[in-house]
Amino acid sequence: MDELIAQITEKTGVTAEKAKEMVGVTTEWMADKLPESLAEQVAAALAGAGGIASSAADKATGVAGSAAEVATGAATTASEKAGDLWGKTKDTVTGFTSSDDK
Repeated sequence: MDELIAQITEKTGVTAEKAKEMVGVTTEWMADKLPESLAEQVAAALAGAGGIASSAADKATGVAGSAAEVATGAATTASEKAGDLWGKTKDTVTGFTSSDDK
């Protein structure tokens, strides 16, 4: 795997750390897409990439979790605002009908 990291670094100009991350993401993607037996062979050829892939997957999961928290918070706020608006509208309409009845 060191040879692959060196080639990526040389050809792209990225740091070795970034190259390892790229290999990890690629390995994770292949593990999801390839038949299990072939994915195992690729993982064996890239010994050590599994830990890198797991780290990349953990980072992606963390970002997705944060995005979900933000979306949930926004949805809750929108729902609360809609409920407040409904309450105000209901009170206003009730006030009109009540004052017309008098």
